[in-house]
Parts: sequence; structure tokens; C-alpha cells
Amino acid sequence: MISAFCLTAPNSGEGKTTLSIGLMRLFSQKYAVQAFKCGPDYIDTSYHKIASGNTSYNLDSWLMGEEEVLRTFYSQTNCSQKACDIAIVEGVMGLFDGKKSADNPEESQKSLPSIAGSTAHIAQLLSLPLILVIDCKGMAQSISAIVRGFQSHCQEYGLYLAGIIANNVGSEKHYAILKESLTAWNLPPLLGYIPKNLTISFKERQLGLPHIFADETKNAALESKLDELAGILAQHIDIDALLSVTKYTQAPKNLSPTAPKVQANKTIGIAYDEAFCFYYPQNLEALKRVGYTLHYFSPLKDTKLPKLDALYLGGGYPEIYANTLSNNTAMCGAIKEFAEEYGNIFAECGGFMYLCSSLATSEHNAQENRIAEQAKPQIYPLCNVINATATMGTRLRSLGYRQGTLLQKPFFWESEETKFRAHEFHWSDIELHEDYAPFIKIGQNVFGIHYRNVFASYLHFYFAYLFNGGEKL
Repeated sequence: MISAFCLTAPNSGEGKTTLSIGLMRLFSQKYAVQAFKCGPDYIDTSYHKIASGNTSYNLDSWLMGEEEVLRTFYSQTNCSQKACDIAIVEGVMGLFDGKKSADNPEESQKSLPSIAGSTAHIAQLLSLPLILVIDCKGMAQSISAIVRGFQSHCQEYGLYLAGIIANNVGSEKHYAILKESLTAWNLPPLLGYIPKNLTISFKERQLGLPHIFADETKNAALESKLDELAGILAQHIDIDALLSVTKYTQAPKNLSPTAPKVQANKTIGIAYDEAFCFYYPQNLEALKRVGYTLHYFSPLKDTKLPKLDALYLGGGYPEIYANTLSNNTAMCGAIKEFAEEYGNIFAECGGFMYLCSSLATSEHNAQENRIAEQAKPQIYPLCNVINATATMGTRLRSLGYRQGTLLQKPFFWESEETKFRAHEFHWSDIELHEDYAPFIKIGQNVFGIHYRNVFASYLHFYFAYLFNGGEKL
């Protein structure tokens, strides 16, 4: 028996991530904590890793498929395989926000609206107790109306709303009013609160918390912030009550990945540093399981490639480190040479940008604030594998799930299935200066670059299920 729960909220910006990382740090002082994040997020999971001391795993029922969600969660919380006392799943957006039912006509015909791809769907699949975080600034008895609505909705979908935590609470008197309102209506208990005007702040960048590199475990300032946050939560949340209402029966043990038919026995280089750090851990683990030896290298610091059979260039923040990446001409040249010699390369988003001839960015793209697009750009030469210019903008260019078919399969695609699901999120555009064959088809449109043995696109793929014997998506 362990404790496991999903932290969720009525909408984004209610304090889920602050509470999640604070509780992860607090519990990790005494327990083995396993963290998860709903949705295709890389930034929050970086914070989870530092706060809990363990790799955080994404859970996304649309991107991964239900069976893969179950496999990922159960494998990481199976106490016979690894230490796990408490599992904390941070939700995404509002509890019931997910793929629109209109995207799936069969779902829209059901008696209840679809919750596919939502935090609620993950909680439903895993039978997780829910802890609802509510921003209570300027709110008193109205908290009970919100909770009544969520409790009723949860019951419709067979979900258990175990408790409430209030955010932005002004005083003990304010907290007492909130608690009394929930008690009067016989609603799930108020387990504690986050005080208003926290001295600790995590300034947001893009969709979530600020950019950090997941291996910066020795960042003294961040460690201090997390410890301070954990101390504040220990004072204001009834930890014993929280653990009591989130007891969780040990997960089944029959969803291990299927044994690979063929071992690759190859070495793949993984670009991994401050500029390239967006990877699903399940993808990397799956590559290892089928026989790839992972060799991590830094495009920022290293000047040559070791002997490799393939390269995986993930997403990240090349615009922030554009000057350093450009100045490392030895590494740019090594990757160019590897590509020209028909080396296997798979590049996603930031990795796609890195393969371009150059990156155009204003001086403020490398800072937290962004200025007008009319600002004079700085041009940084890069790998020149693809004759194209990547240009950083000041607004989001594309965001959302993508579903399509592979016209050509990348080197690691160990399945006859060519259908895929992926996620896209970027602020940049790429202008091609010559024609390249695409390798992706979405609807009637084609995307991506297939050049020699190079496969590059803006998409972030989840491909671990290819090696796990999971269902076809």
C-alpha cells in the first residue's frame, strides 16, 4: 500500500505546479517519491526531478495510449521493482480539459462527454484520488459552490475527489471561513492552504515554469527555494490527513514491456545539455531496452562526436544559447559531416533548428522578456545540414496534438505501423532555401525534412509504445 494522488485544479494558473514541487520536496525528505506529469510537458518534469530526486514521467492518454499510461505508472510505482512510498501526479490545465469530443465522432455519441486526453481521464484510468487546488483570492463561502460542482462532475465519471487545498489564502481567519463552508455542505475536506504573497516565486516562461536544465541538481538557489517552499507547506497543510485520504492499492504487475525480437546493438548519441533537454524518459528507456547504447553529449561544450551509429537531437532552447552553439564550429562541422556520410539523425523542434544553416534571433530572444519582431535580428550560423533559416518570433507559432502518417520511417521505427501521434509547440519558423522530401503527412499536408538519413521536424514524438507491444493508436 502506498499513497498516490493527482493534483488538479479548475483551470491553469491555480498553483498546481508550485504545490506539486513543494509537496515533492517535502515528502522526499522522508519518503521515496515518484513524480508524474499529465500531458506533453518537459519543463514541469524538470522541476519534479529536482524536487523529488527521481525522474518524472509524462502520462498522456491521447499521445501514448491507455495501455502505455498504465504500463508507465505501474512500472514506476511497483514497490517490488523500485522504492516508491508516494506517487504524485501533477495535472494539466483544468481537470476535465482535454481533446474535444468533436475530434472523435464515436466519443461524442456517448451519454457523457468525452474526457479523453484530460487529467480526469488519467485519474480515471489509474483510479487515483484527486486533490483539487483552488485559488481563493477574493473568495470565501463561494468555495463550496465550486467544490460541489466538481464533486458532482467527478461522481459522474467515477472519480474520487479526496480533498481540497486552497491557494492565495490571506489569513487563518480566511482559511477558517473556507473550511467552515466546505464542512457545512458535507464536502471533501480542506486539507490546508498556500499563503497569499509567498516570498518564493517561480517566474513563468512560455507555457510553464522558467527554463532550467534537468540535471542542475546542484543549483543552490533553486534548492533553497524548494526547501523553503516545503517548509511553508509543512506549516499550512495537514500532511497526515492528506496521506490518509490518498491511500492507494499497489498496482498490478502484469504490464511489463514485451521483450524485443531483435537487439539493435548500436550506439546513439543524445544531445543533452542546457540547449537540448526535451526528451520523454520513456523514449530513451525504450531505446536502451531494444539494444541502443545511449551516449550523451553536449553540442554546447563538446567539440567532436564519438563513434556513433545514430544521433537524436531533441528540443530545448537553442535560441537562448545560439551564440555558444554557433561559436562551437567544431561540433557543427562534426554533425554536418555525420549527416553527409549518411549517418542516421532524428531531430525534433530545437534539434531541427540546430540542423539549419542559421538561426535569426533578436538579442531579447535570449532573455526572459521578448520584444517586437521588428527588432534587428542577430544571425547565428549553425550546422548547415539543412539549407534553411530558423527565425525566432515573439509569439507562439504552433501548439497542439498532431496525428498523421509517416511517408518514410526513421531508423528506430521498429514497427510496420506508420500512423503516429505527436505534439507540437514552437515560437520559431523555418524557411527552406531548397526543396526537401517530406516524411510526415497530416491530413492532406506534408511536413518535415527527409535528407539522406536525416529526419527532422517540429514534432515531438512519443515512440516508446512501438517497443512495448502497446496498442496501435
